[in-house]
Amino acid sequence: MLHRRRAPLLAGLAAMSTALVLTMTGPAGAQTGSPPPAAATSAAMPSAADPFAVSGVRVDINGSNPTTVRDQAIREAQAKAWAELYRRLVPGGTPPRLSDNEIARMVQGFEIDEEKVSASRYVGAITVRFRPNAVRDALGQSGGATQYVEPPSRPFVILPVTQTEGRTILWQDRTPWRAAWEARQPAASLVPLVVPDGELTDAQAISGEDAVAGNAEALARIAQAYKAGGVVVARTDLPANGPDPARGMTVDLTRYGLDGTRDNQVVQVKGGSSADDVLNRAVAAVGTQLDESWRREHTTATGPEHNTLVRIPLSAVNDWVETRKRLSSVNAVTRTNLMSISRSEALITLTHRGDPDQLTQALARQDLGLARTAAAAPAAYPGAPLPVPSADWQLTLLPRGSGAASAGAVPSSASPAASPIQASPMSLAPSAPLDAGGTLGAPPRNLGTLPAKSAP
Repeated sequence: MLHRRRAPLLAGLAAMSTALVLTMTGPAGAQTGSPPPAAATSAAMPSAADPFAVSGVRVDINGSNPTTVRDQAIREAQAKAWAELYRRLVPGGTPPRLSDNEIARMVQGFEIDEEKVSASRYVGAITVRFRPNAVRDALGQSGGATQYVEPPSRPFVILPVTQTEGRTILWQDRTPWRAAWEARQPAASLVPLVVPDGELTDAQAISGEDAVAGNAEALARIAQAYKAGGVVVARTDLPANGPDPARGMTVDLTRYGLDGTRDNQVVQVKGGSSADDVLNRAVAAVGTQLDESWRREHTTATGPEHNTLVRIPLSAVNDWVETRKRLSSVNAVTRTNLMSISRSEALITLTHRGDPDQLTQALARQDLGLARTAAAAPAAYPGAPLPVPSADWQLTLLPRGSGAASAGAVPSSASPAASPIQASPMSLAPSAPLDAGGTLGAPPRNLGTLPAKSAP
């Protein structure tokens, strides 16, 4: 999904009501209605930045009652959106069969992108946003998937850099490479991308030379400006008038995480019928490559959440800091509650999806070792103090790069989510789930809701 910043505009329920009032005469005397332009554009920003939203779902429903037809169209859009979201998160999978009520309970809200209404027909495009945790719970139901891809919590800033005639161009000129990214239509992508506006503040945040060199401070500035989870630098060598259609293009692609991690790839695009054709296919290929690399690195188990009590040996103060940092990048871990901490160890409860063996594999990708330990026998003499909770599992820091090999996966280079460790030392209160904190899934904005059908 591609997302460009726009000023907030009226949408949601107000736009939906207006759409039913503003009508025009269509073919064969049918009355059609369309919302004001603001309603269509305002939905672009939040839905594109939310990987749990599906935008532009097309519906065409016939019926005798305008209200009933419209409700039916929304239900059909929700079903289509669920199927598309499932395929996005479970590549090659078949969506489990869910009733309208089950799908409605997963829906956070919807927005009308465009619509045409007559007395007997409803034609429109609808954006449906889902509740992230409800989707995660449903993915493994009814014989569904055992694993899914956890999407990024925030979009990535895409910087289209052109090197031509010894110059590195990012903001100075509107190159064909940059123009191709600005013209890209929203797509059903796993990794949402935002193209900067190219205003003075962007040029002050990062230069083309900074982008190519991977200047950490400059990358952090442009990411912060767009509330992004990282930056993608897409660099290509092109003549001033664009690519040679006969030769195609080569794009050096680097994805930077906010924690200093990086992932390098090269995208080759074959020649085409025209320069614009090559550029458009290069833009699509970059998006596809980013999605594929994210899928390889961010696969986690489906199913209900489990709690596992874990002991963490600490030999230095930095061990606890480093453990928290690595845990924040483990998608399978949804919450972490700190039970107690001392100079020698910490006791935490990990809330996660999948069984402990599956969790072991996910932790290994972040160079964290999880192993069973022998539980200590409680004291049995009269008047003995109550035993402290006993952890059957121990979590240890591994040398960088060693855990990924044992897990059979490459180290994750995605940007980290906000640290899931929210409780203070000695606190026994559970930390809030990710949905409540807003780290995954955008908050509701200008949304309508459709109640589930009542059971007969």
